[in-house]
Amino acid sequence: MINTIKEVTKYIKEILASKELLFNLTSKELKLKYRNSVLGFFWSFLNPILQLLVYTLVFKYFMKNSIHNFTVYLLCGLLPWQFFQTSVQASTGSIISNANLIKKAYFPREILPLSLIFSNFVNFIITLIILFFAVIITHTPIGIPLIELPLVLILLLLLTIGLSLILSSLNVLYRDIQHFVEVIFMLWFYLTPIVYNLNTMNTGKLAKYKFLLNFNPMKLITDCVKDNLYSNSFADPKKLLVIAILDLILIVGGLFLFRKIEVVFAEEI
Repeated sequence: MINTIKEVTKYIKEILASKELLFNLTSKELKLKYRNSVLGFFWSFLNPILQLLVYTLVFKYFMKNSIHNFTVYLLCGLLPWQFFQTSVQASTGSIISNANLIKKAYFPREILPLSLIFSNFVNFIITLIILFFAVIITHTPIGIPLIELPLVLILLLLLTIGLSLILSSLNVLYRDIQHFVEVIFMLWFYLTPIVYNLNTMNTGKLAKYKFLLNFNPMKLITDCVKDNLYSNSFADPKKLLVIAILDLILIVGGLFLFRKIEVVFAEEI
């Protein structure tokens, strides 16, 4: 256990020693995201707004979703999900797509997926303006539980980092991982209560599988965000603890797996 802590601490120190490179690559990703786009940075707001309109039209009006204050409910799940999906999918192929950089110089390779994740996280934090605007115009009560939101977002960030480290390293050995992730995320989205309320699933064939959805980490994350911003309440401490434990497992396991596969990066790419 002590050796494991020492190893993880060593890996983190190496990454922090290259924080300037991480900052530069993160800044580069932010600048490239909407380069040569007419609307540029405004797409950060337009994308979630357009998706909000589509999901509201389909699930609120066509499918007669009865969720109260559906706009805020949807955004509490949709915005964290977009960050998570975009970051994991992009970082999965980050080592392969930077083959030339890896072969030219040595630096902690974890910086490549991390720069993508951090740039997306900055973008995600900015898009939260849309959520807070929706909270204000719908007169959704918010109060002291809002102070817990930064903790929830950090747990989301750590979850994304841990999973991304695992997938980005495995993708070097097995290129099908990247395509597999795309398919999984399509299914994962609908297994996460973003456009529906899991508490209303008391009847029907899916009801008996309801408990399985509680093992979905993104369900726990979005539940916590909804608690803070939709229900004006503190998140269930048990959910926060489960997410924290999962984050720790993924971060530690991800770092060890990444470093183990890293020795063959140059050969495989």
